[in-house]
Amino acid sequence: MLGLLLSLLAMANLSPVPYIASLLGTTEPALKLLISILFTYPMAYMYHKYVWPHRQMRNLYFIACGFDIAFFNFGMSMIHNLIPALVIHCSTMLLGSGMWNVIITIIFNMTYLVLGYFYTESENYDITWTMPHCVLTLKLIALSFDLWDGRKLENNETLSENCMKTALTKRPGFLELIAFVYFPSCFLIGPLFSFRRYLDFLNDHYPVQEEKHFSKVAMTRLICGLLYLGAFQIGGNIFTMEYMQSEDFLQMSIISRNLYCGVWGHFILYKYISCWLLAEASAIRFGLSYNGDMKSEDKKTSLWDGCTNIKLWRFESATKFQHYIDSFNCNTNHFAAEYIYKRLKFLGNRNLSQGLTLLFLALWHGVRSGYYMTFLMEFLIIYFEKEFEYIISSTNIYKRMWANTYVKYFVYFILKLYTLVFMGWSLVPFDVKVFSKWWEVYANLYFSGFILFVPWAFVYKRIVLALKKAM
Repeated sequence: MLGLLLSLLAMANLSPVPYIASLLGTTEPALKLLISILFTYPMAYMYHKYVWPHRQMRNLYFIACGFDIAFFNFGMSMIHNLIPALVIHCSTMLLGSGMWNVIITIIFNMTYLVLGYFYTESENYDITWTMPHCVLTLKLIALSFDLWDGRKLENNETLSENCMKTALTKRPGFLELIAFVYFPSCFLIGPLFSFRRYLDFLNDHYPVQEEKHFSKVAMTRLICGLLYLGAFQIGGNIFTMEYMQSEDFLQMSIISRNLYCGVWGHFILYKYISCWLLAEASAIRFGLSYNGDMKSEDKKTSLWDGCTNIKLWRFESATKFQHYIDSFNCNTNHFAAEYIYKRLKFLGNRNLSQGLTLLFLALWHGVRSGYYMTFLMEFLIIYFEKEFEYIISSTNIYKRMWANTYVKYFVYFILKLYTLVFMGWSLVPFDVKVFSKWWEVYANLYFSGFILFVPWAFVYKRIVLALKKAM
């Protein structure tokens, strides 16, 4: 195993990783992460060539590969990712697949994760055992809900269509559970996938051997991931947070500063997109990403986008923040919608449910103030967009505007600038984390996001309604 070999070389001070990291101008943990993600692709190839014919070896192979990646990146700290799996295995046996198992799973995993943040998180972007642990937390919470849904199904209770697809009527076996946790292509950074999907994949319900074109799909995503990684390396070195915190930044006009921040934010997101694409490529190459419910445009081939975490066209062409939500970190957003937002339906208030969901996601990311400010901005912007669009969409000027070709493209350009600028604005706290740092950058931007979105409900909304009435 490559991870074990490089770890042994590191113990003997012979590892090339530190040298290569300094050569590339990156950190050693970041390079280890990239090496691990890339190496899962040949792991997938080896799986189909040597392991797939031996069904009894499949779980063991995934566990061995996942352990190798975990040890290479985190050493003995990898034990932290094993403990929650053992806990849910025991709690499901003792408590069964009901509500109390869900409650214990949520409390234990979120507490463990937050304590991990307290002990490991710094002001910088940290790559520690908490990184795969945050993915694992959602996987295990979803698993506990899926088991509960399975019990409801056995009791003839009505479930939604999405819950029907993931409900489990049988408790996972121990090896299945550990292999699910350490599945190599998705262990470090996701994407999330349900235990039901893993079982279908494991039991050959996906036509991996019949539909050979899936390897071409995997290669396409791999190449896209490498291209986005290159774009991040170039753009991330040109547009930097350090510059936005410098005196030179203040010499720019306020419009130029906001545009700079927007472009910086766009390239920052390429860091996540590139990693997700590379991870998705190996998930497809394993055969995990089969989407049997959908077909390609020619209706002849199946889609292999079941583990897609980024919809590139929707992301790049976004003209409102809902487009970002629909296209970015798709599996986490799906989890938040299915397992948090919809489960809060009993509150009877959509805004409250949305607010609590975003609060959960902020806590899931970490304990620094920047995460909470970013998700607060998401709440305010989505609230503004939905109400503003609802008010003006019925006006004649709005309809005439979109009916005119030239005006339509001009409006598209303005909306594109709007989403670019304020996505960058929203990402500033997420990137620097600490209040003093993101407040300094916001001050350099003259608090433009606050001025636009915070007064909406109290001031701007009334003005827009008055103008609509006067038309």
